[in-house]
Amino acid sequence: MFPNGIVPNLNAHTVPEEDKHRFPNISKPITMGSYSVSPSGHFERNNSGMRYIVLPPPHKFPLNLREIPAPIIPHDPEPEETIDHLLMYIESTRYTFLKPSQMCVQVNADVVCTAKVLELIMSAPYEHKRGWTLAATRYRNTTYISCVEQAQLESFHHDNLRRILHATWLHSLRKMCLFGGYTTGILTQKKPTYMLPFLADNAMGHPNQNEATEGSNRLNAVLSFELNGMHILFDSPVLAELAPHAFDGKQHVWAELQLRQDNMNRTEWATFNRIDGIKWWIKGLLLGIETFHVGLRDENAVVRSIKKVSMRDLYSDSETGWSPFVCANFLGRFMGAITQIMAQVDCPNTVYTFEFDATHGNVEYTGFEGRNEHTFVADWFRQMLDEHFEDL
Repeated sequence: MFPNGIVPNLNAHTVPEEDKHRFPNISKPITMGSYSVSPSGHFERNNSGMRYIVLPPPHKFPLNLREIPAPIIPHDPEPEETIDHLLMYIESTRYTFLKPSQMCVQVNADVVCTAKVLELIMSAPYEHKRGWTLAATRYRNTTYISCVEQAQLESFHHDNLRRILHATWLHSLRKMCLFGGYTTGILTQKKPTYMLPFLADNAMGHPNQNEATEGSNRLNAVLSFELNGMHILFDSPVLAELAPHAFDGKQHVWAELQLRQDNMNRTEWATFNRIDGIKWWIKGLLLGIETFHVGLRDENAVVRSIKKVSMRDLYSDSETGWSPFVCANFLGRFMGAITQIMAQVDCPNTVYTFEFDATHGNVEYTGFEGRNEHTFVADWFRQMLDEHFEDL
């Protein structure tokens, strides 16, 4: 019988006193590279998916988010990500992320996962409605973690309807404020005329007049950071903004475009902080985002202004709704627990699932030996590690 049970000394809703007042040993994220995902979801080893946030000038406001016809199936501004694309990126760069070790090749990271995995774990201390399940494989001293599923709300549940409506309006806002990526230094989507002076000053070229499509590709960044001595490698969809005056010479920085209701009462603020505010802050921490551009809408989906919000502002606005110390420390404890439970595992097919119970805060694990229904590390990736030992 393969091991299973409740992860000991790990309850998301029972917070040790020391976790409330300090951060774990965590470093700032470093961008290691990027790649694009095509409209059909295929990996592309280029930056054609780069999208820049360019805010409309004052005379273009207000923005009516209902004027852009919504798709029949609402666009998801944060599409579900799998670990496959990150593994393809590792393979495409080989020498950057691989290292020889004891007559074999392994990935130079303790943990490889998507940003979604990290976000689910970090928000768990304040999640009481929706549970989730993660799958973990340990192979050649690296733990690979992928999302299995997240408990779905009923179609007509109030929170689900709210999510769908918000996603639709955010999609409309992004169509008004996101413009194409660089191709040899030139922005490559059709631009409204009000952008031309901006481009002349910052983009070092004339815009290509190619029309953007509904299913345009997107950019994923590959980042890493250190957490309690563990080297974590992950990827995430990103948006950028130009940084022509950056001291370090960067042409762009990661940024975020979001949407929330304006003039909220105390109850509405509490709901926002519990559902959205914490997720924005976590994303900002993981991606090193300093600025959020937040569209302030009324009940009729009309945006009268877009406000710049800093990470500090996000936290201060939350008041006592959640603690960044608790979020970061739970991530450290969770990763430490997985590493300890799977310490003796060295198989690309064996999988442990970790199921979070949002009602009670417990995490239950179950082991599945050998190839099984949860196996997610592809055979080609294992073969790639074997084939490139002589190249390193």
